[in-house]
Amino acid sequence: MERRRGKKKQLKWRILGSIALILAVSMTISSLAGYWYFERIVREQKISDERSRLIQVSGQLTFLAEDIRQFARSILIDAELQELLEEDVAGSAYRKQRRNNKVSARLIFYGSLRGYIKDMIIRTEDGACYASHNTADTAYINEKLARREIAGSAGQEGGSFSEPYGEGGGQLICFQMQMFDKYRFGQRKGTLYIEFDPGYFLEPIRTYAGAENYVCLLGAGGNILYGQDPDGKLSLCIEELAGQREEIRRTKNGYLVCDTIEGTGFRLGTLVTDRYLWERSSFVLVFFLCSFLFSVGLILVFISRRVERMIWPVTKLSAQMETVKYGSMEQIETVHTGDEIETLYNSFGHMLAQLKKGEEERIRYERQKHKMQYEITMSQIHPHYLYNVLNTVVYLAAAEKHRDVAAIVRALIHTLHNTLEIGGERVETTVKQELALTQSYLEIQKYRYPDMVTAKICCDEAVLACRMPKIVIQPLVENAILHGILPLERAGTVRVDVCKKNETLSVSVEDDGAGIGEECLKRFWNGEEISSGKGSRRHIGIQNVRDRIWFLYGTEYGMEIERRKEGGTRVSLRLPFVEEQ
Repeated sequence: MERRRGKKKQLKWRILGSIALILAVSMTISSLAGYWYFERIVREQKISDERSRLIQVSGQLTFLAEDIRQFARSILIDAELQELLEEDVAGSAYRKQRRNNKVSARLIFYGSLRGYIKDMIIRTEDGACYASHNTADTAYINEKLARREIAGSAGQEGGSFSEPYGEGGGQLICFQMQMFDKYRFGQRKGTLYIEFDPGYFLEPIRTYAGAENYVCLLGAGGNILYGQDPDGKLSLCIEELAGQREEIRRTKNGYLVCDTIEGTGFRLGTLVTDRYLWERSSFVLVFFLCSFLFSVGLILVFISRRVERMIWPVTKLSAQMETVKYGSMEQIETVHTGDEIETLYNSFGHMLAQLKKGEEERIRYERQKHKMQYEITMSQIHPHYLYNVLNTVVYLAAAEKHRDVAAIVRALIHTLHNTLEIGGERVETTVKQELALTQSYLEIQKYRYPDMVTAKICCDEAVLACRMPKIVIQPLVENAILHGILPLERAGTVRVDVCKKNETLSVSVEDDGAGIGEECLKRFWNGEEISSGKGSRRHIGIQNVRDRIWFLYGTEYGMEIERRKEGGTRVSLRLPFVEEQ
C-alpha cells in the first residue's frame, strides 16, 4: 500500500513539473499565436461544415436529377409507346389522329406519376410531335422547342437539363433525352422533352439556406438561376470569380464554396463571409484569453491538492477495465467526478453497451442470414421442377392430346398448391401430403416418358401423419428418373419406402437405373455440387434436400447415397419422428 501511495506522489510531482514548464513556454507565445490559430481553425471548420452540407444538398439534387433521368428512360423503352410510334399511318388521317390520341394518353399517364411534371412532348425524326396536353398544333410545339434555353442544351449523351425559361412565377425547366428505336439498334427515333417546375429542385436549397445563409444555384453558363443574397455580397463574388471552376475560392468578401450537381451542368454555391469568421474568431480569442488566465491561477492554487484525487478515479477505472472480458461485458461502476474522467467512465460504459449490442445484432444477423440462405435454397426447387412440367405440357399440346394436357395441368395445379407457399413460415408438411405431391409429379412424368418409369410407393399407415420438410421426396424421385433410368433408354422402376426406424422417420428412394458414379459420391460426401458428368445437369434436388435437412434438424440427421449391388442408386433420408398435432 505504501509503495502504491509513493507512486501516486511521484506522478503528482511529475504532473506539476510538466504543467509549470508548459505554462512558462505557452505564456510567451499564446498571446501572439492564439488569434491566428483559432481564426484558422474556425475558418477551416466553417468551410468544411459548409462544404459537407453543400455536398449533402448537391447529392439530394443529383438524386432528384437522376430520378428524372431514370423516369425518362422508362418512358423511352415503353413497349406500347414504341409500337404506337412504329405504326404505319400513312394516307389515313383517322389512324394518324388515333395514334396521336393514344401517344398523348400514354404521356398523360406517365405525367400523372410525377406531380411536378407540367408537360411532356415527343418529337420524332420525321417531324411529328406528340404532347401530353394533346394539342395538334405542331407549329406551336416546334416554336416552343426552338427556345434558346431548350435548343442550346440538346444533344448531350444521357439527357440534359435546360436553364429555366418563362416569365414571372411560370418558369419551367426542360429535360430532354434522345429516343432510339427499340427494334433497330442505334437508330434514333426522336427526342423526349419533359417540362417540370423548378421548385422541384429549389425546395432542398431553400431548406439548406434557412433565413441567413448566402446560397445560389448557378447555370451552366455561370448565371444565377436562384439566389438568396440579402446584401448583394454573393452576386459581387460571383462576378469577381466569373469563369473560375474551383470548389473553394477566396474573394474580397469571404470564401465562395461550390459543388457541381452531377448530370445537370448546374452548380450550387454558398458564401462564408469574413464578417462571420471574425465574429466567431474574436469570441474564441476572448474566451481563450480569459480561460487561460483563469486556468493559470486555478492550477497554481489548487492543482497540487487535487492531483492525487484525480489519480484515484483513473486507477479505479484501470482496475475495472482489466476485469472486462469479451463475452461478459457488464456495466462498470461509474465514479462521479464531474470532469473528463467521468466522461471517460461514461464513454467506456457506453462502449461496453455498444459492444454488447453489437454482439446481439451480429447474432440476429447470423440468424437472419441463415434464414435467408434457407429461403434461397428452397427457391431453387421452383424453376427446376416447373421447367420439366412445362416441357411436358408443350410436348402434349404439340401432339394435340388435349385430354392428357388437361390431366397434367390438374396434376400441376395440385403441385403448385403445395409448393407456391414454400417460402412462408410453414416449411414442413405431412408424409401423406408429401407422397400426394410425389404422386402428382409421377402422374406428370407418365405422360412425358410413357412406359419408361414404373413407380412403387410403400408407406406405413403409422407414419402418414408425421411431419417432414416440404418437397424432399419429389426431387429425389426426379433425380432417380432423370439421372438413373432415362440415360439407359429402357424401362425402369423407382421405389419409395417410408417407415419408422429406430425412433426416426426413414425415407428411401431407389431405382434400378445407371447408378451414381464414384466421382459424384465423392463430391457428395465432400459437400460439393453434384453433376452426372461434364456438360450434364446438376443434381439440384439432392443438394437442396441435403442442405435443408441440415439447416432444419442439425447434422445428426441427413442423407446417405449408395450404389445398389443389383444396379441403380439408393438415397436414404434420416429425419426426426414427429407426429402432426
